[in-house]
Amino acid sequence: MPQGSILGPILFNIFINDLLLSINNSELHNFADDNTITCTSESLEDLVRSLEIESNKATEWFKSNNMIVNPEKFQAIIIDRKGQSNNPTKLIIDGKEINSENCVTLLGLEIDSKLSFDKHISKLSNKCAGILNALIRLKRFLGFEEKKILVNSFIYGNFNYCPLVWHFCSKSSRNKIENIQKRALRFLLNDYESDYNTLLQKSDKCTMEIRRIRTLALETFKTINNLNPSFMNNLFNIRKSSNRRENNLEIPRRNTVKFGDNSITCLGPHIWNSLSQNVKSEHSYERFKEFIETWYGPKCNCSLCVSLKETKFIL
Repeated sequence: MPQGSILGPILFNIFINDLLLSINNSELHNFADDNTITCTSESLEDLVRSLEIESNKATEWFKSNNMIVNPEKFQAIIIDRKGQSNNPTKLIIDGKEINSENCVTLLGLEIDSKLSFDKHISKLSNKCAGILNALIRLKRFLGFEEKKILVNSFIYGNFNYCPLVWHFCSKSSRNKIENIQKRALRFLLNDYESDYNTLLQKSDKCTMEIRRIRTLALETFKTINNLNPSFMNNLFNIRKSSNRRENNLEIPRRNTVKFGDNSITCLGPHIWNSLSQNVKSEHSYERFKEFIETWYGPKCNCSLCVSLKETKFIL
C-alpha cells in the first residue's frame, strides 16, 4: 500500500497484531512500527535475563514473518530507585552486544536513567530559542495575528508534545521553559519592558506549569469518564465515600518522591480532588474543558498543591 493510505495502517495492524502474543513475561509497548519491551525485577541479573529472552522472542517473530531486524539500532536503558544504573550493562540480543545507556531517545523524547528530563528540556528549549531568534529577525514584516499563529505553531506546538511525560523535571528546567514563553510573549506583544507576570496578564496566558496542570486535569477527566484508551483505566480509582466528598480519587501510598509524589498516578488525584464538587460531577467534556481553560491551579492546602501555588518564576 502507498504511504499515507487509509487502508495501510489497518493492514499493518492486522499483520503485526500477533507479535504481542509472543511476549509473555514482559510488557510490549507498540506505537506504529516502534516497539519497546519493558521489564521490572528485584535484581539486575534477572532483569537482563528477562530482557534478553523476550527481545530474542521478538526478533524471532520478525524473522519468521520475513521482516528485517537491525539490532545495531536497538537501545537499552536501566532505571533503578537506588541510582546505580549509571554503569553500562551488557545485553545479548540476536547475537549482538547491546550496552545500556544513561539516556535514550524514544519517539522524540530524551529519557534519562534519573528521570530528570534535563537533557530533553535543554534540547527542546534550544530548539524553540532558535526558532524565536529567526522570528524576531522577521518581526517587522509580521502583524499581531501572523505572530500569534507562528508562536502557537512553533513554540507552544513543541511544548504540547507529551508534556505530562516530562512534567516532573527539575526546577532549573522548568525555569528554562518559562523563560522561552517570556521571550515568545515579548515577541508577540512587542513589549520588552514589562515583567513576566504583566506579560501573562496582557496576553491572557498562564504559566507553562499551570498549562501542564490543566492538561493533567483534562486527561484525568477523560480517564474517569472512559474517554481515554482502556490501558489508562488503572491509573485512577474513585474513592468509596458516602459523605460530601463524592467523586474524589484515591491517592496512592508512596515511599519516595521521584517514584511516588512525582508521578501522574499521585499528582492526578491531588489535582482532581482540589476541584469543586460541581466541576467533578460534570459529564460533558466540552463544559469541563471550558472551566479548566480559565482555572489557575488547585486551592487545597496539601503539600503538593501548596508547592504549585508557591511556584514563582523571576526571569
